[in-house]
Amino acid sequence: MKKAYIIMAHKYPTHLHRLVDRLNDGFSHFFIHIDSKSDMSQFDSLKEYGARLLFIDRFDARWGKYGITLPLLEGLRQIKSCSEIFDRIVVLSGQDYPIKSNKAIDDFYRNSPHSIFINFFQIPNLEKWPGKDRGGLYRFDKYYFGDRWYEILCSRTINFLSSYLRFLKRRIPNQMAPYVGSAWITLDMYALDYILKFNEKYPEYLHFHRNTFVADEAFIPMLIGNSTDEELLSRIENREKHFILWENDHSPHPKTLLKSHFGIITRSVDLFARKFDQNVDAEILDIIDEQILLKN
Repeated sequence: MKKAYIIMAHKYPTHLHRLVDRLNDGFSHFFIHIDSKSDMSQFDSLKEYGARLLFIDRFDARWGKYGITLPLLEGLRQIKSCSEIFDRIVVLSGQDYPIKSNKAIDDFYRNSPHSIFINFFQIPNLEKWPGKDRGGLYRFDKYYFGDRWYEILCSRTINFLSSYLRFLKRRIPNQMAPYVGSAWITLDMYALDYILKFNEKYPEYLHFHRNTFVADEAFIPMLIGNSTDEELLSRIENREKHFILWENDHSPHPKTLLKSHFGIITRSVDLFARKFDQNVDAEILDIIDEQILLKN
């Protein structure tokens, strides 16, 4: 099975090299985005993978801002332009790691009745985002320019003005309903074509997300959630294939996985896990290798 991995990283080159090495089964290609603020020379060792690994154009992919959606789009374009036809396209972060062998990953994708795995749901969701968050609608009707002091000031100013000046109000394009979900997804070539064609036809959609808070959690889920393409919808399973632990239902960032979590990792039916931090606990990766990935 031919797989294309889009991996978005900004640090930990040793972990990224290890991640690629574990996924490199001879049939996979890697499309790597290194954040534009990172020192690219740290990742030179990845060049040993030759034509199977491509560094895509670099963007400022700061968390919370729309720039993190640009590497995904660029990765999809690069996959489309290469000579290979891939069975699955998997989006990972640079702090992910497989928790199933390559054979098990292939077997799952080959035997599943679905070929697209993405968690998405319509908002408002008052259970997840109660109170002033208004079920998450603030992501779509409020401007977000970033978390630096001058960006916060700009956001507050224009959001205040937009409550009085109708022409400043944010409006979702094409009468789309707001959806959010996971940024870590599995696609097939049909979904890839659908996403690229949609963005070519409706450039205002990407432009809208320039000011969406955590745009990468809305960009694909919202596009998928509003689709009426029956072929596309028939391929979708509404769940991701990542094992992730959260501090609570409202936490914006996942827990760092430790060796104490290995037991629940082994009981997971997911294919990948996040997030790992070699400076916090590198031993968990060794255990996963020994007990799962490299076990004879």
